Amino acid sequence: MCMNRLFTGITQAIIVLVPTYTVAYLTDKMVYTIPMLAAMSFIAASVSKQPVERRVDDAIVKEGKD
Repeated sequence: MCMNRLFTGITQAIIVLVPTYTVAYLTDKMVYTIPMLAAMSFIAASVSKQPVERRVDDAIVKEGKD
């Protein structure tokens, strides 16, 4: 389990850092680097989809009704 998280973290770092540093190196302008960092962060976050536990309140409070 721990190795799987480590692999996922390294994969996410590669997805974010390689394109960002490539854009920074090729353009020498920060104006293109920041949007690339944001876009790659979204893609890297989608790599590790974890199950979502949804909680629903079953109790319904009836106020003022007898």
